[in-house]
Amino acid sequence: MNDIVRKGLDERLPALKEAQTAAVRPTRGWLRAVREAIGAKQGPIAKRMGVQRQSYARLETTEARGSISLSTLQKAADAMDCEVVYYLVPRPKVARTYAELARRHDPKFKHLQASEHSMALEDQAVGDLKPKP
Repeated sequence: MNDIVRKGLDERLPALKEAQTAAVRPTRGWLRAVREAIGAKQGPIAKRMGVQRQSYARLETTEARGSISLSTLQKAADAMDCEVVYYLVPRPKVARTYAELARRHDPKFKHLQASEHSMALEDQAVGDLKPKP
């Protein structure tokens, strides 16, 4: 089952990586950027969320710091007729695919890396393991 899920994620990976650059959070956060882009004030957005304007202002600050919860971000996005889209991709220095990332997180892989290193010292390495980043 894990292999099926991994394969599905790996098939999506090129599109996710392409979107990754465009998805970088604006300096002052998505909430503020979108709110300003649509020409809305904090008060009306807060009212749609059912909170006070000051509470909404704190949400913008919290989101800009990167400490807002996904559920709260979704409520604020809903109030602006937006959707929250997020995803995780492997760090390029660690793995190129989710399958490779899974292999790197496999406890047996660390043992294989150690064996490969020892074999390399004796000029007998197979050479099919990526070196540690």
